[in-house]
Amino acid sequence: MKSYFLIFISFLSLNIYAQNIEFPELIGDRPDQTESAFVLPKGYFQLEDGFIYENETGNAQNISFSSMLLRYGLFENMELRFTKEYNKTKVIGTNDIKGFSPCSFGAKIHINEEKGWIPQIAFLGHINIANTGSRNYMQDYHSAEMILTFNHTLNDSWSVGYSMGVSFPSNVDYTIGTYTLVCGFAITEKLGAFIEIYGDFSKYMYADNKINGGVTYLIAPSFQIDFAGGFGLSEYSADNYYTLGLIYLFKI
Repeated sequence: MKSYFLIFISFLSLNIYAQNIEFPELIGDRPDQTESAFVLPKGYFQLEDGFIYENETGNAQNISFSSMLLRYGLFENMELRFTKEYNKTKVIGTNDIKGFSPCSFGAKIHINEEKGWIPQIAFLGHINIANTGSRNYMQDYHSAEMILTFNHTLNDSWSVGYSMGVSFPSNVDYTIGTYTLVCGFAITEKLGAFIEIYGDFSKYMYADNKINGGVTYLIAPSFQIDFAGGFGLSEYSADNYYTLGLIYLFKI
């Protein structure tokens, strides 16, 4: 397994540096929770993946060995999205649960170009397909999420992003609101950092507010790595989490 991983990394590195083409700016939707307000350029693919470890409580942990998001620029103002995760849930005193999450399909649509005080705006929609995950994570009904996301460029170093959304879970008969607010800072041309607050809310559930922060490093114009971590602010939020991941932009 290690040899295959090394071969993959070597191939990826050669592919990145061998291509004498000019890539568009790499803008990812990870590792923060705020989806970017920018659509992938037409004809380009972008793979975003990472490892996530979350301490839900002192007795329970959620682990995502792969949180893959594959994006494709279908038109100038629209991208297609596919998400799939491989998860493991550990609870003291019970057997571990592991398997694939349901398949998620979606799209991001450009709404408005940033101009002055008017932000960059995009609409995002996902649907999680019932009966497509592993037995332990399978949904009996479809679920969905819709998000409106915004971005302000303050100057050459600072930017602010925020979003508002609503999700339609498969296991309850009410909707859940979501919000995010992130502030990003370019330390150098390749190194960036961010801090973010985000959460869920509904009159039928306890508040779930969290804060996180992290760094990104652009190894090449088409390849970026990242690290982030955070903790819960509400009584019923997860205790803490961290994630390590990558983004790869390419064209076939």
